[in-house]
Amino acid sequence: MWYGVPFFAITLLAALSAIPSELYEAAEIDGASALQKFTKITLPFLAPMIVITVMLRTIWIANFADLIYVMTGGGPANSTQILSSYIFTTAFKRLDFGHASAIAVALLGLLMAYAAILLAVRSRLVRR
Repeated sequence: MWYGVPFFAITLLAALSAIPSELYEAAEIDGASALQKFTKITLPFLAPMIVITVMLRTIWIANFADLIYVMTGGGPANSTQILSSYIFTTAFKRLDFGHASAIAVALLGLLMAYAAILLAVRSRLVRR
């Protein structure tokens, strides 16, 4: 929990401080409620940053092999095994470097496709 929260809190705080206060003043003059201010001003301005932070967190989690291996070693019956820790155990415990490399390239492809989708969503959110 404490691994990524400070980074994301600072990132979202910076995005919040970049929202012009004139927009909130204009919304208040127009009689907007707090919920309307959040959904029409705050959330659209924060959405691109939220997308980037979700993408970063997903990529970081996909690379947690060291923590999982040290804490559980894959767990009982591989119950805590994720793809990156499976790559590690395949390469360095079973000494099957070719299979591990193939899985690592597949993981890279998955992460690149995921990042491309999220960046397309972000560019659509920025254009609004």
